[in-house]
Amino acid sequence: MKRFLTAALAMLILCGCSLQGKPDEYSDTRFLMDTVCTIRAGGDEAQTAVSAAFERIDEIAAAVDYYSEDSEVSAINRAKVGEPVAVSCDVSEILAAALDISEKSNGAFDITVAPLKDLWRFSDSTHEPPEQENINTVLAHVGYKKISLADGIVTKSDSEAKIDLGGAAKGYAADCAAEVLRRSGVSYALIDLGGNIFAVGRNPSRSDGSWLIGLQKPFGQTGEYFKTVTISEGAVVTSGTYQRFFEWNGALYHHILDPKTGCPVNSGISSASIIADSALLADCLSTACMVLGRERSEQLAAEYSAELICSEN
Repeated sequence: MKRFLTAALAMLILCGCSLQGKPDEYSDTRFLMDTVCTIRAGGDEAQTAVSAAFERIDEIAAAVDYYSEDSEVSAINRAKVGEPVAVSCDVSEILAAALDISEKSNGAFDITVAPLKDLWRFSDSTHEPPEQENINTVLAHVGYKKISLADGIVTKSDSEAKIDLGGAAKGYAADCAAEVLRRSGVSYALIDLGGNIFAVGRNPSRSDGSWLIGLQKPFGQTGEYFKTVTISEGAVVTSGTYQRFFEWNGALYHHILDPKTGCPVNSGISSASIIADSALLADCLSTACMVLGRERSEQLAAEYSAELICSEN
């Protein structure tokens, strides 16, 4: 069995030459939101700025932690039908974006797949696919329309409905970290939250200031990429079938689940990368596109003025 526990292999950052060693640059790596997170920044106050960005990410991580009883997500998941749950501005913004993309993708992106993820147990070291009867039972409690958000208050129409913001929160955290870095006055920064990439400012290693991002070839060797993209400021986020999976009786089961069937998607693509101004938007869209397949995904990405790059099976 072969598994990748995070999306960190989704992309390579090809800077033209190393960013390390610059006297005014600071880089730090921490494990947050179930993934390896690295921030590099250049400027007189780079170290202070990077530390502040990580503090902001940590704040968001605590609010959305699916496994912490003290998180806002857990408070929502414990709530009964109609019970109001007040959430922070951070969680409200994530939910608003997630629900909007859920609506426009006809449920291809759905934060209420949490019970299905629990059933499939992709985080376990060894297991087999769940029985179809159990999938059907859980599916009765899946559906983004079971969650309502109004004026910072969340309510549910199904007590058994549960949310997991893992498909959106890292993108939002990258957006917030970028804003902290900009306010701190850094010359440039590169944020990598487990493959959720956000570039700030001009890349000092390239004459035109652009950032060259290599997209990992699905199931290829680490560092083997099928395409490179050039961006200025903005986000590149990838979802793929190769990031977390297990094999059982010769079949591969990956972690991107179809909210309608309760099973791993089979849309004809192995990865979907989204280039957008917002990493939150890109995070949600990349998952939706994996469910929808190329043709419908291109229409959805265009609706949000985002660029889609797919790797087909």
